Amino acid sequence: MNPRSVGVEEELLLVEPGTGRPRAVAGTVLRQVRQAAESSRAAGADKAGTDQAAADQARDDAASLEGELQEQQLETNSQPCHSLSDLDREVRRCRAAAAAAAGKAGAQVAALATSPVAVEPELVSESRYQRMSEAFGLTAHEQLTCGCHVHVEISSDDEGVSVLDRAGPWLAILLALSANSPFWQGHDSSYASFRYQAWGR
Repeated sequence: MNPRSVGVEEELLLVEPGTGRPRAVAGTVLRQVRQAAESSRAAGADKAGTDQAAADQARDDAASLEGELQEQQLETNSQPCHSLSDLDREVRRCRAAAAAAAGKAGAQVAALATSPVAVEPELVSESRYQRMSEAFGLTAHEQLTCGCHVHVEISSDDEGVSVLDRAGPWLAILLALSANSPFWQGHDSSYASFRYQAWGR
């Protein structure tokens, strides 16, 4: 049997260097990444070797990055991998691409579930997120949390249901092991995982 493919999505906070204050620059970051990919593709179209490799890298980096609900977030998406060593390289590549792209917009990326300092989230002006805002109001506007999502290939809907049934009893333990968000709007929330509380709304 072939090993299952595994992929990782990671939501990263875009922050100001030095202060750690979240910065609403995701749109700028993504525009620059896409422009760089387009420029590399155009420059490498008639050439081979290193120019084509650079164009391929720029294309892969652009495909790996996308926006999330708020302008202070950037999401990375790894390619599906069949080994943990490949996944390690892919996650590192995605993080490096995110860091380089953020740096060009004067920001840094931080793998934080919630911001430890106060922030006024700015909703991304995309139709999907606007519909969420209309449906959920203040809950959507205040929702600035980041997560890491591991996707494992399943072979059928039945297998997916079976996996969910078996995972259920372990969810509280997994939540305890992954708790990483004690702060909300610059205050100690008294929860180890306030991200869970925010999502519960």
